[in-house]
Amino acid sequence: MMVAWRCMVFAAATLAVPAVVPALGQGVAPPAPYGAHVDIKTFMEHVLTPAAKVVWSVNGVVIDARGEHDLSPKTDNDWEQLVSGAATLAEATNALMIPQRARDPDWIRYAQDLARAADKAYRAAEDHDLKSISEVSDRLDGICAACHRHYGVE
Repeated sequence: MMVAWRCMVFAAATLAVPAVVPALGQGVAPPAPYGAHVDIKTFMEHVLTPAAKVVWSVNGVVIDARGEHDLSPKTDNDWEQLVSGAATLAEATNALMIPQRARDPDWIRYAQDLARAADKAYRAAEDHDLKSISEVSDRLDGICAACHRHYGVE
């Protein structure tokens, strides 16, 4: 039963399957050489959310006693932090799709949507394209919110 579920997840994900893994219906695939080290709540709290916050921050403004402060990147270091956050987010989406975390085909779809948006954020950050990053930041927020609603996560 577990093997059939894993095959279903990989098929739904339309991931490239290495040649050493038998095609669906041709036998049991060897166990994956990777796995989850922390539970999903910890992964979200310590990996995905901090990386997403870096991307989301470009739309931010802080108002304090000294006035209004735009949080968009201004220096090379600011841009490098944004590139790093977007790259981390893009790569972390792969960890959402490992068999120990992938719940069902909808989960894979949300992870792939997140991966595409995070990749756009990464490329925009590399190009110092603030407008595109702001647009994809809103898209990331929508993907995360939809997934959290679907799985009942607050």
